[in-house]
This record gives sequence, C-alpha cells and structure tokens, in this order.
Amino acid sequence: MIRRRVFTSMAILGGISIIWLFIATERPRFKGLALQESSHNTSGPGQLTEAESVHFMASRQEERKRQVMAYCKKAKARVLGAKDLNHFIVDRKHRVVYCYIPKVACSRWKKIMAELVGLSGKSVHKQRFDLLSYHSKADIRYILQNYYKFLFVREPFERLLSAYRNKFTNKTDIYKKHVHKIKQSVRVRLGTNETSSAHSGEIKFHHFISYVINVHSKRGKLDEHWNHYDNLCHPCKINFDFIGQYETLTEDAPFVLHDAGVDRLVSFPPVRYTSTRDNLGHYYSKIPREDILRLKKLYRGDLEMFGYSARNSLGSIIK
Repeated sequence: MIRRRVFTSMAILGGISIIWLFIATERPRFKGLALQESSHNTSGPGQLTEAESVHFMASRQEERKRQVMAYCKKAKARVLGAKDLNHFIVDRKHRVVYCYIPKVACSRWKKIMAELVGLSGKSVHKQRFDLLSYHSKADIRYILQNYYKFLFVREPFERLLSAYRNKFTNKTDIYKKHVHKIKQSVRVRLGTNETSSAHSGEIKFHHFISYVINVHSKRGKLDEHWNHYDNLCHPCKINFDFIGQYETLTEDAPFVLHDAGVDRLVSFPPVRYTSTRDNLGHYYSKIPREDILRLKKLYRGDLEMFGYSARNSLGSIIK
C-alpha cells in the first residue's frame, strides 16, 4: 500500500521538538484485503476491489493525518515525560504499539493486544501490559521510531454520553469514585433544587455534564474515560502510522491488523451496533445551551483535530 512512514525525533523529558518526515512507500501487504462498507458510515468504500480498497484507505489516512497536523501547528507545544505514556501498550514481539482511549472500542482492542502478547485469565482492564512508560528513554525513542503505532478516536459528544451511560447508569467503580464529587458539584453549581436525585444516588446526565465542566473550570484532572485525546495519546507529539475512528471501525479494524502484519494471528470481532449515537438528541436536548457551548469549547481540540463537527453531531441543539 501507499502509506506515509513517519520517523519521530523526540526527546522524552527534553525540549527537542519532533520532526515530521513523510516518505511515500509502496507496501504490498494488502493482497487479498477487501473492505466492506460500514453500517455506521455513509461515506465508506462499499465493496471495492483490492486496489480500490488500498487507495481509498490510504487517501483516508492522508486526510486524517493532514487534519491532525493542521491542528497541531496551532496548538501549544509540550514536552512529554514517561508518565505521559501510560496509555501506550507495547507488543515487542510483533513490534506494535496501541494507544488506548477508553470508550473507543478499548476493551476489544485490549483483548487483541492481550492475545498478541500471550496474556490471559484476567479482565483485559486488569492485565499487566507492557506500557511504554515502563521503558528507558532510549527504548522509548527506539520504539516510537520503529514500531507500528495506532490509535482509535470517537466523536467527543458521543464518547462523553457513552461514558455516562456505561459508568453512571450502573453503579460501577467509576461511579463510586466520582459520585461524591458529582454531588458536591451539583450542590455548588446547580443549587439545592437539583440535589435530591443526586443525594438519592441517581446521577442524571446533566449532573455529570455539570461535573465535567466544573472540574475543567478549576483546572482539575479529567478522568481517562472523558479526558482529551491529546492528553492520552499525544498525536501532536507522536506520529501514528494509523489513525482509526470508531465511526468507521468495521473498515478500519481489519485494515490496521493487516497493515501491522498480525491479521493471521488475531481478528477483530464483529462490530455490534450501539444506540448511543441515536440517543444524542434525547440526552443533550436536556442540557442548557450555555453548557453545550462550554462543552464545545472544552472539547474543541478533540473535535478539530480529527475532523468532527459539534453541529453535525448535535444538529439544531447547538444552533
């Protein structure tokens, strides 16, 4: 395939800026790979020939990387330390690195990485993966320059709703971790009229949104389930070989496994339909418009970096 190889010059705990160098190379690794149209994507490739599939996916990757680069030119530069790399799972045997972002098919990708490195017997979220943050500075540089690196992102408003529905409608560990802070946030920000349901243990969506906005306004640390992509995977500092999107998961997943050279070892499970996208209007229509605008500002980087549009996602709610 035609893809852009990225060689990163990066100083961990140093101030050296990365150098973006794209070299077009022909890689005959997609023989036999044909793509099916995703049921979640109206602009997908449909049923294409091998050559057409490769061309379509290469063009899509070029556009996604171009979008990231355009955003990063305007973003503030930052220096990464080892602690910033604890979302990067390393498979040394197959020379693959996956940066995981919660609520973006994270469990399924972690399961695949566990299979590749030979881990079993535990929940994927409790596995002791080899993380990039565990390595020396020299190893980190080598891995980032020579291993195949990929990540998957998702429309930010949809990801935020998915986090709420998954973590707060059921009393999960995340619920228990944040419930008291959310109650306090509701009491301070929304007033006493809003406290009854929160005190009863029910966290409504607008309570959750108020809490996220409140934490950000105080420059607090966002939970990984709704933290920014740039804080988790640092696409402005690390040049990924493949940028996948949840909306095109059906097409992107087999492609990235093939590109990484592990498609004969593992396969991505069938993508199951979720109703989160269909429920965006139902949930966000109950959020005050000023809070919607605050969210848009809060997640502006995630939206702009990966070509998402709040107006496309929320329609008349945000007008």
